[in-house]
Amino acid sequence: MCPLETGLGSTFNETYFSEFQTAVNYITAQGGYVILDAHNYMRYNDPSSQPSSGSIIGNTNDTKAATTQNLATFWSALSTRFITNPNVIFGIMNEPHDMPTSLILANNQAMINAIRAAGARQLILVPGNGFTGAQRWLNKTCTTCDPNADVLTAITDPMSNFAFDMHLYFDNDTSGTHEECTSAAPANILPVTSWLREHNYTALLSEFGAGSNAACFATVNATLTHLEQNKEFIGWTYWSAGPLWGDYFLSVEPGKGKQSNSTWPLVLEPHVRQYQPMMKCGVSTNSREGIEGVVRSVEGCLGLRLPG
Repeated sequence: MCPLETGLGSTFNETYFSEFQTAVNYITAQGGYVILDAHNYMRYNDPSSQPSSGSIIGNTNDTKAATTQNLATFWSALSTRFITNPNVIFGIMNEPHDMPTSLILANNQAMINAIRAAGARQLILVPGNGFTGAQRWLNKTCTTCDPNADVLTAITDPMSNFAFDMHLYFDNDTSGTHEECTSAAPANILPVTSWLREHNYTALLSEFGAGSNAACFATVNATLTHLEQNKEFIGWTYWSAGPLWGDYFLSVEPGKGKQSNSTWPLVLEPHVRQYQPMMKCGVSTNSREGIEGVVRSVEGCLGLRLPG
């Protein structure tokens, strides 16, 4: 979106943005919802070997790094361009990792402030450290990675319209790169569920996936049931789908994905069918009830089912 020659900020590749905007507008015009996800791991200037390449945004010890203000300016510009579209949700950063959690807090807060100062009222999804992993939200994930649970309680939003953005995988290293599921579900997210409840927060499980086998079917089903039974989780999106994934083992792309005839009909679709009919409740207000209102409007699209 932001060319390297002009740097991170408000200057976009307008050809790219036009295609991007066309896709977003098409989806939302059909009544769908779109999460705009800055998918660069809180790094910028070298996408060659992500998730690890590029300078950490806001790292003042790196002369090549984009600044926190650059990042805020980017989100000010992007949110302004979608300010009138209530079907857009802002996923401000994908999977920060291996950096001080205090820096993630500073960058998150700057992005939230910029979006609200621009006048955008939509739901904001706020990530944590450690690839924003739900299963390790209360743990250190590197030497300078203080637990998200200890740091991110300082987040503020003038509209109180944010949810924590969490990811979850079930293989032996929680990377989502192996067919086997070895994590006990939902035991792996009981701690973060309790933390959310204690602090009156909500979260959206915006990325999770598992292999196509009996053990993984049971794991995913148990996870979805847990999300549905605990109002602290306002929804989920499965990883992944799309025509460009080809034979990727986690794809549920209809008719093409390796899981389109297994995980989707056997596990995901039965849950999604419970969430019908879809409802549209508009842009939320500055209250927890408001957050639930806007998220309820995404039912059946993001896999959301709120109690009541």
